[in-house]
Amino acid sequence: MDGKLQCDMGVAEIVKLPQAETERRWQETTPQWPIMHAVLKGISRDQMMARHQSNHIQVVYAPSRKQAHRGCRIKAAAVQALGIETHLCGEVDLG
Repeated sequence: MDGKLQCDMGVAEIVKLPQAETERRWQETTPQWPIMHAVLKGISRDQMMARHQSNHIQVVYAPSRKQAHRGCRIKAAAVQALGIETHLCGEVDLG
C-alpha cells in the first residue's frame, strides 16, 4: 500500500467450525495449505477483510492471553524496526 510494505497484526482466538464449513472454505482457496479459523476481538470480519490484503497470515501461539498480547507488542516493534509499516488490528493491550 502506498509503495510501502505493510503488516497488519492482532491477537486472535482460534475457533472450531463444522468440518463441512472448513471443507467449503478450503475449496475456495488453495486446499494444499493449512487453514485456521480465528476471531480478532474488537474488529469485525468485514472490517478485517476490507483492510487485510493478503491471503496468508503468520501465527504465534502463546500459553496465556497476557503473553499473547506481550508477544504481539514485541513482534510489532520488531517489524516496525525493520521499516515495515505496522498496524494493530482489533483489541491489543499496549501494556
